[in-house]
Formats: sequence, structure tokens, C-alpha cells
Amino acid sequence: MNNQMKSGFVKIIECFNIPGIGLLTELQHNENGIPPDTEIVDLKTETKWIIAKRVLSGTLLIADSEIMFDCEIKSKHISNSFKTQKDREIAVEKELERRKHGIYWYLIKPIDKKQKVKPEIGTELKIKTTPQHGV
Repeated sequence: MNNQMKSGFVKIIECFNIPGIGLLTELQHNENGIPPDTEIVDLKTETKWIIAKRVLSGTLLIADSEIMFDCEIKSKHISNSFKTQKDREIAVEKELERRKHGIYWYLIKPIDKKQKVKPEIGTELKIKTTPQHGV
């Protein structure tokens, strides 16, 4: 299986609608981070979402192993609790493995507030870059 993503695209690995928080989405990409307010679009359906912020793994933060990107200036973190130290170590290993494959958590939101659809797992979405002024 090829784990390399095309540049300029994100792949939806997982997506949960969390009431009061939004769409917690696991994205795979090989970008150098995705800044807040970046638009991502499904080229087949023209459905668009906005990256609200990066969600950091509390598990990896504690282990001092989370990967951070300078452009991701808005973030929150989610922590899990573990019954044993071994469970925590296994979780750290799993998250680190995900990072090796360019998989990170983000909160995304639909551009159209009435839009109820969440992105389908496995879909590749195009990253719409914000125009660079004066280039």
C-alpha cells in the first residue's frame, strides 16, 4: 500500500461529529502542516469544509513526541486516560505510527452552515490554498 499522499490533497481517514465541538477528523497529508481557515474541497461533489484547528494528541504531548507545525497556530488537545502504563505505551506507539504515515487530527467545519454532510472516509480532498499577495 502506498502511504504517500499527493501534494495539495488530504485523505479522510476517520471523521466523527462531536456535539458542541464539530467534526473531529483524522486527515492524512504530506504537507508541512495545514493552517487554520484553509479550505478543503471534494472535487467530485464540490462540497467544502474549513480546517478550524489542529487537534494534538495529549498522549503524545505527555510523551513529548507530538509533531507540531509552525503554521498550525490554533490547536486544542484531546487526552485519553489509560488503565495501565503498558496501555499508554501502546497508545503512544500507535499514534507515532500514524504520524509516520502523515496522519493527524483536525477539527473541520462546513462552509455552508446548513450543510449536514461530513466527508466520506477514504475521500481525497483538494487543499485550496489562500492567495499569496504580492507574489
